[in-house]
Amino acid sequence: MNLKIIKDKLHTLYKTYPKQMILTILFLFSVVFLLNNDFCYKTPIGKIVKVTTETSKTITNHNNGNFPISEKSYVQTLTVKLLNTSKKGSTITLKNTFTFSQMDSTKFARGDKVFLSLGSNDSLTSSNIQGIKRDSYTFILVAFFIYLILLLTGKRGFFVTITTILNIAVFVFSLHFYSEGMNILLVANILIFVFPCVTLLLSNGIKKSTFVALSSTFLTLTISLLLFKFALTYGEEIDYAALDYIVGGHDLEQIFFASVELAGLGVIMDVSVSLCSSLYELAKKTPDISRKEFFLSGRQIGYDIMGTMINVLLFTYVCGLMPLIILKMKNDISLITIIKLQIPFEICRFLFGSIQILLAIPISILLSSLFLLKRRNRK
Repeated sequence: MNLKIIKDKLHTLYKTYPKQMILTILFLFSVVFLLNNDFCYKTPIGKIVKVTTETSKTITNHNNGNFPISEKSYVQTLTVKLLNTSKKGSTITLKNTFTFSQMDSTKFARGDKVFLSLGSNDSLTSSNIQGIKRDSYTFILVAFFIYLILLLTGKRGFFVTITTILNIAVFVFSLHFYSEGMNILLVANILIFVFPCVTLLLSNGIKKSTFVALSSTFLTLTISLLLFKFALTYGEEIDYAALDYIVGGHDLEQIFFASVELAGLGVIMDVSVSLCSSLYELAKKTPDISRKEFFLSGRQIGYDIMGTMINVLLFTYVCGLMPLIILKMKNDISLITIIKLQIPFEICRFLFGSIQILLAIPISILLSSLFLLKRRNRK
């Protein structure tokens, strides 16, 4: 009886929300597949079914400058069951040593899936662990993201997903062209043209507010980049040698300029779309609005956007910079030195992005008042 009631409710739910039910079923099937995709790999994969941990000894790390660290070391006895290849079902016993901090070692737990390296002639006796298999959880998060965006936004979410995939593909191809010798500034200039076109046209559709937002984005980028180039040319010289992960010194200025070009692109598009879409609806709903009232309404919307977007930009740079600051301080580099050498680059990116946000607001309002109101009045 209970099964019949459940079946009837599911049938009613399917009749009421067919697309949502299909999406949910597809998501659940994808989760089951991703959790059991071991047969797709040629690399041996094992599941830890038993763990025994014992304290080994206390070791001292003397490579930490003036702050040597003493920590306990542990030895694990792991029973691992193979999940794929011709050795599927076999059980092996492995040893693993890790320290309390797990700085350069890993603590394994029962239920973990691990990649294995077998010995010569696929011998189980000389196998060892290469790392934890985490891809299933990563792809589940990706599937959950796609599921939520399709469930909540429908057709628009589909285009947002396609836009994200296309942007990632474009970015990967651009890095390939750079590795083949293409100038980094040329690559960045192509990207700041392609990203807005792909994102706005696919996400928002082909309509007047989209083209106004695109015009606002490109005009804001042009003006802000000219200002930035002027500041680099006539301002104090920047020591690019302080950039992280330097491999060669032939194009450091171009790399920095390219990173600044792309840094504020997202917030410019966000501000432009928010303002142009809001003003488009305002002009559509209130056909008798005056140009002054239209401009004042746009300015008020811009004020509401400005504070949050600038803080989002700040938090983004702070979060990205924090691990490097902590790592350098742990290696006996003083905070003052870090601020002198590293922080100026992030401050420059943050200030440039904030200026772009401030420029995008009046430019978006101006273009909206010129095109949206003008076309409406002609009708």
